[in-house]
Amino acid sequence: MIEKKKRTFYLESYGCQMNVYDSQIAATLLENQNFQEVSIPEEADFILLNTCAIRENAHEKIYHRLNELSQNKKKEQKIAILGCMAQNLKEELWQRTPVDYLFGPDALRHLSHLEVQGPKTAYLELSRTETYDEIYPHKKTTGVHAYVTIQRGCNNFCSFCVVPYTRGRERSRPVSSIVREIQLLVAQGVSMVTLLGQNVNSYRYEGYDFADLVETILEKTEIKRIYFTSPHPKDFPEKLLYLMAREERFGNYIHLPLQSGSDKILKKMKRNYTQKRFLELVAKIREIVPGVVLSTDVIVGFSGESEEDFAQTLHAMEKADFDFAYMFAYSERKGTIAGRLYPDDISSEEKKRRLNILIEEQNKRSWRKNQEYVGSQVDVIVEKKARRGENHLLGRMRNFKKVVFPASDDIQFGQRLQVKIHRATSMTLLGELV
Repeated sequence: MIEKKKRTFYLESYGCQMNVYDSQIAATLLENQNFQEVSIPEEADFILLNTCAIRENAHEKIYHRLNELSQNKKKEQKIAILGCMAQNLKEELWQRTPVDYLFGPDALRHLSHLEVQGPKTAYLELSRTETYDEIYPHKKTTGVHAYVTIQRGCNNFCSFCVVPYTRGRERSRPVSSIVREIQLLVAQGVSMVTLLGQNVNSYRYEGYDFADLVETILEKTEIKRIYFTSPHPKDFPEKLLYLMAREERFGNYIHLPLQSGSDKILKKMKRNYTQKRFLELVAKIREIVPGVVLSTDVIVGFSGESEEDFAQTLHAMEKADFDFAYMFAYSERKGTIAGRLYPDDISSEEKKRRLNILIEEQNKRSWRKNQEYVGSQVDVIVEKKARRGENHLLGRMRNFKKVVFPASDDIQFGQRLQVKIHRATSMTLLGELV
């Protein structure tokens, strides 16, 4: 009996870590259906791009890549768009690109319907129950740090954000499924996990909240370090802070999105907190959790943002004293509340000017805070090779700070080491093994 030739696929992922995780789910679902992954698009029956819709440059990157792929596309090949762009821009994708299939984030199980001779088809239903909870990705990670999605969707409907429209309403994954996945990861040599959700604070499953989930993971797995992203400032649970202060394996790092320091802009963004309330939360975090590191997200140039509003953002950033920040110019998204109700009335030049000021101030702050570690001895978990060359490694402190140090033949990924810090940039600490 002649064995049927396996269908092959090539997969690229764009955007956030949740997209990377979804790509791993997609690959696992396809492999379970006797598809085989290949490393270059020319060898694939199906070319899959898992996409992001958070900003305009994310869209343009995909359109540019599709143009490249279409120039070399063989007649029998099919191209599929997965993820948020597929969900949000169906008609535009059909009109502008050579794609054959569209799959939304909740429709990955339909990947089994891929056919070389199939018609153009879209699978874009949003689910109130899909969590892919029984899917444990075959190729979760090649290193010692892995990401695990604990919930999908979002109920917050921030006016600038497309996520509720592309990923649907919020639902939490079963505790037992999350614990089982992390146990499997530990068995593969993973030392650190980051728990993913649009708002991890709102995790709820059969009486468990997010703090209960973290505590259960600590009790039932041997993972060396737990991180998470992202919480929402409007409902941050205090008991999570006490758990973080008490448990050494729970990393003392919190990514707390500010978005704006102006109460007027925060209200238009539907963020449900004020600058005062946000800074009070920052003060409480620093009071409860020793040595905590804080990072944030900030958007400049939102609709109607005046110079005074921008000044309030600079003030809030200074008062919060973040260790680092992800900073962006506002990019209007199709289908959002802001896209429907508010004009995108700040020029691109002005957005760029404000963004550059914000980045410059934050870089000074990050540099100053990192200098505090120079001369100290820190504990790190070895994560991977450093970008600066084969002869250097990158480790993570408990507070998520990156530490680069010279490699040695006897060092293993996942190993805990002591490093003496002798120099620091705004992004990285550099040192020598003790």
